[in-house]
Amino acid sequence: MQKVSIRTTQNVQLDYPLAGIADRMLAYVIDLFITISFYLIAGLIINQLLGLSLGLLGNSILGIIAYLYRLVLEVLNNGQTIGKMVVQIKVVKLDGSQPSVAAYFLRWLLEPIDFGITGLGIVFIILTKNGQRIGDLISGTTVIKIKTIELTNVQNKIIMDKVDEDYQPVFIQAAEFKDSEIQLIKRSLSAFKNKAHKAPLLKLENKIKEKYEITSDMPTVRFMYTLLRDHAYYVSQ
Repeated sequence: MQKVSIRTTQNVQLDYPLAGIADRMLAYVIDLFITISFYLIAGLIINQLLGLSLGLLGNSILGIIAYLYRLVLEVLNNGQTIGKMVVQIKVVKLDGSQPSVAAYFLRWLLEPIDFGITGLGIVFIILTKNGQRIGDLISGTTVIKIKTIELTNVQNKIIMDKVDEDYQPVFIQAAEFKDSEIQLIKRSLSAFKNKAHKAPLLKLENKIKEKYEITSDMPTVRFMYTLLRDHAYYVSQ
């Protein structure tokens, strides 16, 4: 599966699988169905239940409101429409920052060009390195599959634990850990695993609990691995 690498402001490289053509098209079809359904149902309610005649202007306004659905959902729902949520994909910025309203707007504005001209958006997604249609190229975005992500600390080449997007961290203090502390935890865990040396691990556990004021009854090894996963989660946000 093709991937895209995004470096965050915390100098952590995230490797995401790019959303495939099938996923993106299915999400688009689902969203199109929702848009059309909203337009028809809203029009029916206004005409039949309220007894009002929309006319050309009213229908045009209703159509614009329905068409705004994709833009509004992506802005308010962290890059996801209902269609994208169903197939588990989302819009992200290639520079690691949170997509701005302007970025979402540019993608939305160029949808008629990408999807209105038969096959143009698909051609660009296939041919561009990061799977970008025209709207993505101009706004600096792409669409990724939000499954497990791989994290690499670029500065120190530390491979972090894999975490799922829906992972729930246990210790908020893990967000404050320094790279050197993460390396020390990994070395201590490795020493325990390979040589059964638990003393360094126990000593490190006590120091971390004291420094960050953490209270936990977890077994030492589980506690340390939880800290690693929690830290990986926080640096990916």
